Amino acid sequence: MEPNLRVCFVLSVFLGVIVFVSSARVGRASHNYRYGVIFDAGSSSTKLHVYRWDRNSLPTKKADLTELKLSGTRKVRPGISSYVASPQFVKTALILLLYSAKAAVPKELHSSTPVYLKATAGMRLLKPADADAIFDQINELFQNPTFNPFKFERGWAKVISGEEEGVYGWITVNFLKGVFDSKTDMKTFGALDMGGGSTQITFLPTGQFYANLFPLYIAGKRYDLYTNSFLKFGLDQFRLQMYQYLYQQATDKNATIENPCDLQGYNSAVDIGDSKVAKIKGTGNPNRQCRALVRQLLGLNDTCYTEPCSIIGEYQPPVGDSVFYATAAYYYVSQVGGGVGAVNKNGGFTSVNNIQGKTDDFCALSYAQATNQSGEYGYTRCAAGNYIAALLSDGYKIDRNATDKVYITEEINGVEIGWALGSMMYELYLLNIQFATGSASHVTATSLDLILASLSLMWTS
Repeated sequence: MEPNLRVCFVLSVFLGVIVFVSSARVGRASHNYRYGVIFDAGSSSTKLHVYRWDRNSLPTKKADLTELKLSGTRKVRPGISSYVASPQFVKTALILLLYSAKAAVPKELHSSTPVYLKATAGMRLLKPADADAIFDQINELFQNPTFNPFKFERGWAKVISGEEEGVYGWITVNFLKGVFDSKTDMKTFGALDMGGGSTQITFLPTGQFYANLFPLYIAGKRYDLYTNSFLKFGLDQFRLQMYQYLYQQATDKNATIENPCDLQGYNSAVDIGDSKVAKIKGTGNPNRQCRALVRQLLGLNDTCYTEPCSIIGEYQPPVGDSVFYATAAYYYVSQVGGGVGAVNKNGGFTSVNNIQGKTDDFCALSYAQATNQSGEYGYTRCAAGNYIAALLSDGYKIDRNATDKVYITEEINGVEIGWALGSMMYELYLLNIQFATGSASHVTATSLDLILASLSLMWTS
């Protein structure tokens, strides 16, 4: 037996006991619900989400769709794109999430519960052949009933487009705000998301627009959304772009390169790809040099063929009076404690000017002070704060002075506002997938005697 399959088998045997015990406690009430499983395969980790809804109706408000609390592993690191050199090992990480999902979904509903794995910017950055090799392993795992008892079809594990990611995030925000409840007639909210590899903007413009249309039908209404995703403009990739640009501009590639967006006291040799290393020294000069560098990288002066444009010459209709909910890196960078302090831990409204002002104060700190104040990623917040402020105002054209246009948070009413929930809603509404409630599972109950016997045979073989 191959080493990684041997590990998977060990996990299968041991965690199967947990699934059996947990499933045995579920009463007949479970038949009133349907369940869905989403693997959010981001650039740095894969997160598990398990949802439950009434089997007789599609959800329109928060109370109709519940994300279950998980007793087992909810997130594994690194992201699946990190397995590019050894694709087979991706199985070992994902099987832990499968067993957590097994424990959360009633056993008698396993075979009728769909499971999806949707990957984002980390996988978009890979060569197609490398991505295919990883997905071949994932499909093999998900089609193996020994490890996956859920309903799965080839194509349900895939890389989603940045535009899909943006729309899913928009659905999540507006669902949690009650926009889709047929009893209300609410104005919609825009959605801003930023991960490590890409960033997305999605909103409902006023009037006609000319590109990046995503027509969405949900809860009996049509929404003609504008959505755009910028690959390599996530927080990690933008920082990498910055180092690559500075390296390209340097006359002496072996000399130490000064970066105005890094804090004083920061010194590091940075791998910038293509077997090149940039020696970076922070000078902490955000007010002029850092802002100019950020604007350069945003391509604000790039040719705009269809006006108006946001960054890198990309068309974007005016945001008008849209109110945006911003999450993920927006929150990590802006929060009190781990970020520059533009919003409190619970999130809230803020202005671009406030983000910029707090960032300027933060950039005055030394590398040591920032790390002590904001943790291990504190040293990145000076560059990130300047980037976010410029993106919102100079890129997306959100009023710098407005204090009621950008709400930065991790959750709405206690529910995470990532794209996974919106993805589940999208599957339910637009693909109209109906799963018969099955009573049988691919995984049968295993007695303790059989577990012990299996372990004995495996370790003596």
